[in-house]
Amino acid sequence: MRQREKIIVALRKQRSKFVDSFALQSDERRLVRQYLKMSAGDAQEKFKQWSIAKRDRIKLYYLDGKNRLRTDTETIMSKFREKSSNARARWRLSATGRWNRLLSNTRRRRDRIRGRFQSIAALYSRYSITINEPFRKSWFTLEGYPLVSKDPYTGRFVNPWNSESTNGFKRIDEVWKWKKTRMIGFPEVSPANASTVKSLFGFEKNKEAMKQDAHVPTIGKIKLNWIGHATNLIQFSDQFTVLTDPMFSNKASPFQWFQQTEFFGVPRWTPPSLRIDDLGKIDVVVISHDHYDHLDLGSVKELNEKEKVQFWAVPLGIKDWLITNIGIKEESIIELEWWQRVKFVKVTQGSNTLLRVENIQSIIHDSDRSYIEDSMESDNNELNVTCAPAQHWCSRSPFDRNTRLWCSWAIQAQLKKNEEMMDCIPLNFYFAGDTGYPENFPLHRQIGDLLGPFDLAAIPIGAYKPRFFMKDSHCDPKEAVKIHKDIRSNRSVAIHWGTFPLANEPFEEPPTVLRQEVKDDDNEFV
Repeated sequence: MRQREKIIVALRKQRSKFVDSFALQSDERRLVRQYLKMSAGDAQEKFKQWSIAKRDRIKLYYLDGKNRLRTDTETIMSKFREKSSNARARWRLSATGRWNRLLSNTRRRRDRIRGRFQSIAALYSRYSITINEPFRKSWFTLEGYPLVSKDPYTGRFVNPWNSESTNGFKRIDEVWKWKKTRMIGFPEVSPANASTVKSLFGFEKNKEAMKQDAHVPTIGKIKLNWIGHATNLIQFSDQFTVLTDPMFSNKASPFQWFQQTEFFGVPRWTPPSLRIDDLGKIDVVVISHDHYDHLDLGSVKELNEKEKVQFWAVPLGIKDWLITNIGIKEESIIELEWWQRVKFVKVTQGSNTLLRVENIQSIIHDSDRSYIEDSMESDNNELNVTCAPAQHWCSRSPFDRNTRLWCSWAIQAQLKKNEEMMDCIPLNFYFAGDTGYPENFPLHRQIGDLLGPFDLAAIPIGAYKPRFFMKDSHCDPKEAVKIHKDIRSNRSVAIHWGTFPLANEPFEEPPTVLRQEVKDDDNEFV
């Protein structure tokens, strides 16, 4: 029975396939018959429609390709133009830079050649002066006096008589040649012979006696207390008190860290002979330049907080620093350039004595020194503070080199007659600050001719070795004696030694060499 059912199912499947195949063939036959029944016109129309549709498809395909090609081409050209523009801009910038450097070098060579073959004739001298470094006529007066000068390319201050060699920039090999001599056993924290030198020069005097002596003026004369390094307390009779380059900290540095090492600065060898608390009221503080051993943040801040100082006299650029970093009142700061003089007048109003600023004027045209005669005819005590040139440079960071001016100071006190002083004689003092001695230019003779002679001068004698590194910035004892003679000082005091190990000379060498220089001479240099 089962075999029969299987045969029936198979027959039915075979019949179903045959029916489906016959239906399909019938449809094809019907389509063929329908196509054959079409007229020639209908077939032609059908072909035409098919041809048009095919042509539209081909046209659309090529049009789309053309649009894509145009878009890609524009993108490529835009990128090329952008790259070309950047390349042209870089080339233009590079070419401009090369051209400017060529012009700069050409101008410098031209100025150097002019400096070699031109001379500045000083009217007071019978000799001509030849400057071998770039300079400009505007840097000097017709009489040959140097003016405040700036490099036309960098905008930084320069020494006009030696504009390149004295700007404070040193090559790396020169710095290394000097620094490597200080890395092994130098400087000594406490020199073995320091106590001997201290006793020779009076450092072992009783501290209390020194404090009391500092407050006792010498009537009719200038009294100088050397506090240390370039810090001096100067008293003009019993009328005016001046402080120079206040430095009372234990380290010449932007930070007072590691005070026994040369980490970010140099440690102090000898403590100051007087502290700020030991000082009385100070009429004027003069600052020569902004190096850390001359313009100390902590010392200036303490003087300002304790209201010790009435006026500050500074060279160009330092006024903003004092206002910004210390907070000193602007009206208390007098900012001067070379050959400018400010007059302070002490006036008595009832029981009060006031110090006021009279005027600021340039003295380079006052060769007849008529301002001194005017001071002698005054009924008030006057203090004339003049900013004079010096050969040095400035910097408190690697980025502000020579953006502030440096100077020396000539200070003249004109005291009125009284019972103790029958004559009205001016007291003239010179503070050299930090300075080198220019061999090719009579800088200090000019200062002596215009502002001297001086009753007393404070001249630096230390920080001069090695000479190849220090000569342009610091004078040695032999050159200090020349400065003493050039400025026509009756008596000079040696400063700027034995306090900070700024250079390589031994602790006791500067005064020893100085004594040898003045041993067989009549110079009053102590």
